[in-house]
Amino acid sequence: MLGYGIGYIGQGSTYNFMAAYFVVFLTNCVGLDSAMAGSITSVALLVEVVAGMIVGNLSDNCTSSMGKRRPFVLAAALTMPLIMVLIMRTVDGSETMRFTYYLVLSIGFRLSFSTFEIPNNAFGAEIAAGYDERTWLRTMSRVFSIIGNTLGYVMPLWILELFPGRQRAGWQTIGVIIAGVAFCSWFSSFKLTKKRAVVSAKRERRSNVIRDIFVNYFELCKLRSMRLLIVYKAAFACAFALFNIGTIYYLKYSLALGNRYSSYMYVLSIIVFIVMTPIAGKMALSFGKANQQMITMAVSAVIGFAVFFFAPQSVIGAALYVIGFSIMQTSFWQLSSSIFYDVVEVDEYANCKRREGDIMSLISVLGTLITAVIVQFFGVLLDRSGFDPKLAVQPDDVVHFLNAAYILLPSICFVIGLVALKVFPINKRTFGSLLRALERRKAGKDYAEYLQDIEKMI
Repeated sequence: MLGYGIGYIGQGSTYNFMAAYFVVFLTNCVGLDSAMAGSITSVALLVEVVAGMIVGNLSDNCTSSMGKRRPFVLAAALTMPLIMVLIMRTVDGSETMRFTYYLVLSIGFRLSFSTFEIPNNAFGAEIAAGYDERTWLRTMSRVFSIIGNTLGYVMPLWILELFPGRQRAGWQTIGVIIAGVAFCSWFSSFKLTKKRAVVSAKRERRSNVIRDIFVNYFELCKLRSMRLLIVYKAAFACAFALFNIGTIYYLKYSLALGNRYSSYMYVLSIIVFIVMTPIAGKMALSFGKANQQMITMAVSAVIGFAVFFFAPQSVIGAALYVIGFSIMQTSFWQLSSSIFYDVVEVDEYANCKRREGDIMSLISVLGTLITAVIVQFFGVLLDRSGFDPKLAVQPDDVVHFLNAAYILLPSICFVIGLVALKVFPINKRTFGSLLRALERRKAGKDYAEYLQDIEKMI
């Protein structure tokens, strides 16, 4: 479990850094307008959608002697460092040339990231088979992810403070650091998980991989459990995309905070992550994973609504909102994959297949599509509200837009996710029924006593 978890340092640092800062880097340092910056990110995310679909399916069907998932981890470890170094270089030239340069590298980043993320997430369902064991695996992984989050969220602002008046050098330094972290984390995980690798038998070559992927997705979406999780994931993905892309803009232009004080908000998030991780794990073991997620979504939504209506431009209000959002954020990343893992056995029962990679890629593709749409619309609407990166003080319309996009909309999304989880049918008891039914079916024994629980999942 230690070897598996260490990979999340690289995942947390690369993902959160790019999600929080890449658009800011493109507008404030490279000099592209926010709509173009949003287009770069959105197009790259759409490419990741296709890549994610393929890589999840390929990992399910991989027959390498290194295992089904580990070859993909190795590929990401070797490609991500070069991409991070190049993408954080500030290049000169025409607007078209700069747009093309960062678009190509942004696509490269998304391809490399999905090559790690989806197979590695699917790997977790193979390493941990039990309901509570999966909670423990994800809790340990979350500890390492918090280290990555710290590097991705907090470190960049501190580095930029060391380079006053030299933005280019600061961003390049950040890129080199993130590159080194990604390589060390992912290559270490590749080496340390050798004994846990699942090696598949050789299979016949498939004639149409894309067709197989869509057939698999269609079969998975027919499962009631999966449909509910799609709503849950979509709700969080909307909220998280708005939070990530909006944080720097909100803190800088709604609250007039500089980089140093903005970094304190990220430090506050990290503190919440550290405190909340063991609490979330204990809550999940005591009340169930879905119930834990419902509680944290409710808390975050209530805080968000209160801040938006009563203190949207208060530093204290912002701090409370960051705390509330961080409670949900760390809980989601800690336990959501474990919840998705449990659908593997539902699929095995209903369709006689284990498709960990396709399940995780479907969820990832959904999140990526939503993020692409959010980023694009955020950039367009920010421009239309009157945003000018050259102005230290933005017009009121910009401030109102940032308040709504950053605080109100994510809170509404959490309410939607909570409703979906309220009727989610898998818990520790029903999952136990599912496992016992699978065992008895394989042994040719009667399992009728478990059908009532299972039918709700399907």
